[in-house]
Amino acid sequence: MEYTYTLIRSRRRTYSIKVTADNVIIVRAPLYATVEQAERVLASKRRWIERMFAFNAEDPVVTCAIKNYTQVYVNGSLLPVVYGRRNAVNAEAVCVTGVKGFRSAYVGSLGGGFLDAFRAVCRATGLEAASVRFRAYKSMWGCCDAKCNVTFNFKLMMLPPHLQRYVMVHELCHTLYHDHSAKFWAAVARFVPEWKSCRRELKKYAPLAKLYQ
Repeated sequence: MEYTYTLIRSRRRTYSIKVTADNVIIVRAPLYATVEQAERVLASKRRWIERMFAFNAEDPVVTCAIKNYTQVYVNGSLLPVVYGRRNAVNAEAVCVTGVKGFRSAYVGSLGGGFLDAFRAVCRATGLEAASVRFRAYKSMWGCCDAKCNVTFNFKLMMLPPHLQRYVMVHELCHTLYHDHSAKFWAAVARFVPEWKSCRRELKKYAPLAKLYQ
């Protein structure tokens, strides 16, 4: 097989294929699936995989400067990173004591404004979360648990405001439907009609979730 991929077997009945933002292919398969069977499924998805590779190659938003922690996004705009004795975000730079200081800088300087925007979305949608807080997730932008407590990845504040709002709506709609059913997506579409384009754009920023602490 020409693709390099990771095969993960588990007690599932179907196959699934995921292409990450950095072109890692993950194949999930039933427990007793053979390599030959998995590769046949992979081969059948060749065109889709190539489309995902092409999508990832378009307009990369995560540059070497970002990976090296010399630049960082704030609400969709790039600012230089300045290392010093405090953790804060201002109009000219993001100041941190080290890589572990980004969370403190964003939550401390931008968290209040983010929560104000979230409350505005709550009023606009008529939906409410039991509580809201920030975490440093590595693979998702937000989470709504069974008790309707919403947790946002602090790195969401790096993204453009329209993507922040999409994630806010997405998690609030999970207070109605704790799944990704047709009813859930219909609820999202009611408040963010362009949710499909937002979702595609959000994938370009996925590598950011793996950075910082």
